[in-house]
Amino acid sequence: MGLFDIFKKTETEKSVKPAEVVQAEPIADSANKDQLNNYAGDLEKTALIETLLNQPAALRDAEWAGNFLSNLPLASFRCGTPQVIAGPDGFPYFQLFVPAPGEEFQSFVIDQMVPDFLIKRGYGIVINPGTGQPDWILSYGDILNYYLNGSFFKPESPFGNINIPEELSKGEEITIGQPSEFVLPVPSRKLLREFFELNGIENPKVLLMIRKNGEEVSQDLAFNITPEFFESETHYKNMMQTVTWYLPRHYSILGLQDENVENGFMPL
Repeated sequence: MGLFDIFKKTETEKSVKPAEVVQAEPIADSANKDQLNNYAGDLEKTALIETLLNQPAALRDAEWAGNFLSNLPLASFRCGTPQVIAGPDGFPYFQLFVPAPGEEFQSFVIDQMVPDFLIKRGYGIVINPGTGQPDWILSYGDILNYYLNGSFFKPESPFGNINIPEELSKGEEITIGQPSEFVLPVPSRKLLREFFELNGIENPKVLLMIRKNGEEVSQDLAFNITPEFFESETHYKNMMQTVTWYLPRHYSILGLQDENVENGFMPL
């Protein structure tokens, strides 16, 4: 999935329902208003973000992206009205805009928003949305990766190790357990459970499968979701693809039949 593909509307054989976007009490007017008023962003980083966004799209290469993402978490932004919108993919996104020079605004800082409410409420972030393409989009999985690892992307990971073949081989060691808080924290498990239940999956479960072949190690998140639960193979694939919005981009996932994994699956 490309960086902006999650903000493109696509037609599928059978749609998958994201969690409903509820326009609840605005974040800035809720119980944590005093805490939000204490958000201390770095206006120098805000200025750097503005400079980077003024560069033409053709010049936004990997180095540009690295500079942008390194300055993004601590920069000061203003929010949109409403604060949360549904993207074309149906998922909820908190709107952030680069403030105009000299503009008075209430500061929103991603580094502090993540633990304060983004992880619990299940929001992604969209930077400078408008009539055209947004300047940047962060899925909830990108937010979760920042919460766990201090960065939005983690290129090196034991998930989906390409040196481990998909088929099990002789002598391969397999360990099954539950993902820890450092892989899938409680708020994220709750969001996934609600997503699955919304799509008709009763009693959704999860496990972490770790495979070792010599010195090579690979791990995958597995859910008790298989094609027979769905009207078609395409619908099943749509579901598994949609699940990735909730997870860091380097996570690999698979579906396993509950009865084939003895004492491995546990409720989300």
